Amino acid sequence: MKIAAFVDDSGAVAGFYEKGHICLYDQVSGTWEIARRIMMDIDVEMSLAEIKAIFYSAMSQLEDCKVFIVREFKGLFHALLMEELGFHTWKSAGTMLEQLDNVVRQEREYVAELEKQAQTNAGKQAGRTSGHGGCGGGCSSSRPAATIAHGRESCGSGCDVPRPVLVGDIKEGRYSINLAEILQDNPALNSRQVLIPALEETTFKKLEILCDHTPRWFYNELNNLNLAAEPETRDVTGRWLKVVVLPKFCSPGQ
Repeated sequence: MKIAAFVDDSGAVAGFYEKGHICLYDQVSGTWEIARRIMMDIDVEMSLAEIKAIFYSAMSQLEDCKVFIVREFKGLFHALLMEELGFHTWKSAGTMLEQLDNVVRQEREYVAELEKQAQTNAGKQAGRTSGHGGCGGGCSSSRPAATIAHGRESCGSGCDVPRPVLVGDIKEGRYSINLAEILQDNPALNSRQVLIPALEETTFKKLEILCDHTPRWFYNELNNLNLAAEPETRDVTGRWLKVVVLPKFCSPGQ
């Protein structure tokens, strides 16, 4: 099995904006070896397009590896790893060798559980006459362990989805929703489950969405809903990406 991690000069797992490099580890005859070192220099002052270009270029050098050890389960890079690139992401503590062995063990347990769930779901699906059984079609696979962030738990029928918050006078029709914080605080939800109701059921003139990154489905869905978006910017804190959505009869900037 191959496992990747972004590490600092001491070999400890680091954040992607810190000084460091990607290490690709491979287990050969029971011993972990560094198969490749990939330099990746990302600066917080770079544009989002520049950051993504550097990140994707580095990820393309990881061969068939789809397991990545991360320092935290949040932020732009974690979202890109999971949602855009399909990595299994793990967070662990201890020396790197201890982490690698621990991840291998839990990865195998996770894959075994996925196979078991698939068999169970296949049996249930055979007895159904339609669809997703009330989950709305937006559910993802469940998260089996505290150290894993492979996906989000099934929503079930009792999801309490946070709604946009009114900003200022109701006559102005300005609303805001922090998708990044909602997904961080509610691991049972995914971006579609949060944003589709916000876009369809909120009467707004402007809806400000704060997120780590825009979901892949987002702009296609805006077009289907006859909505438009202003160019993406950073919010005043620099922490979140800000997307302002408005009805198509309102031109961006109004």
